[in-house]
Amino acid sequence: MDFGYINARVRAWKGDLFSEAHYNDFLAIDSLEGFIGKLKGTSYGFDLEEARARFSGKDGITIVEKGLKGNLIRTFRKIWDESPSGARILIKAILSFWDIYNLTTIIRGIHRGISPDEVYSILIPAGDFDESALRELTQLRDIRLLAQILDTWGSPYGRPLKGCLPGYLKNKEIIEIELALDRFVYSFYLPMLKGKNFNVSLVKELVKERIDASNIITLFKFVPSPHVLTFGKGDKDKGDLLVKSQSPYPVLEYYIPHGKRLTEKDFIVLSRCKDMNELSSGLIVRMKEENWKEMLRMVDPTDISMLEVEMEDLIGRGFCNKAVTNPLSIAVIVCFYFRKIREIKILRLIGRGKEFLIPVKEIKRYLRMGYGL
Repeated sequence: MDFGYINARVRAWKGDLFSEAHYNDFLAIDSLEGFIGKLKGTSYGFDLEEARARFSGKDGITIVEKGLKGNLIRTFRKIWDESPSGARILIKAILSFWDIYNLTTIIRGIHRGISPDEVYSILIPAGDFDESALRELTQLRDIRLLAQILDTWGSPYGRPLKGCLPGYLKNKEIIEIELALDRFVYSFYLPMLKGKNFNVSLVKELVKERIDASNIITLFKFVPSPHVLTFGKGDKDKGDLLVKSQSPYPVLEYYIPHGKRLTEKDFIVLSRCKDMNELSSGLIVRMKEENWKEMLRMVDPTDISMLEVEMEDLIGRGFCNKAVTNPLSIAVIVCFYFRKIREIKILRLIGRGKEFLIPVKEIKRYLRMGYGL
């Protein structure tokens, strides 16, 4: 597969990505309208104008978020359209991460009773589901109906969701659904990544990195934290406080094989840690790469959402390094996907900060915690 043409295109788009200096300039603007005006002079200008025309009368933050999503969809569609046909399965395997992110976010929203608009605002239309499909799915208020619609659409994700529904309806364990989707997507794509081609090997490595991230997150959901309440099966769901639960299944049922860093034995031993600090220490000992060790040392073990962000960022940086050393490989596209989505998230955060008059100092704190800025 020749990635020469599409990689040249992606490198050109990569040149439009913002630096830390750009973000500081955006933060210095004292109003949302000023922020929008500044963005209009960038590669987002067309999408913001289109969003303003399509959503005439909507408030400024809606225009920003619609414009950002429109730009993301348009950019990723170009990558798909201009990639060599033989690379399509590799592209789909790369984007499957955001399919799972979107479905998991929608399911968590249904499970916790979060409004459809709030759920939709944080979705990333980067995989199999376009903007209209994600909008339709976020309107659902029943996970059974979600599974039925995915099945009707012919989506491969309908199968694992239907399979784990009986267990979820009985135990109300959201982790069972999350695990089923994770386990399915990795088992679905890994067998398709055939051959010893270097680009296939890179995508296999990406899948394995994501398996490691999933296993680590699962361990942090199992191990008790003094800062997070734990409820038994008979207790009422208390929203975000219900991070842990007494699962009716053996811990090994939650292990996803074929990762790079944790064996089944490691997973079982670490699941028995008495608290999150002990788990962090145990993981650090088992990590061979210094960057993974450092990430685990720095992140707050009680903040699972931030741990997810940090691992995503770490994996993305790793592939950006590979893009430098292998400039003709698919690593260039992988790097761009991670950096583009990171940029969209940062711009959205800045826009929301302007909308809700959050002090710049506080916005910077969030950016520093989540994105190292």
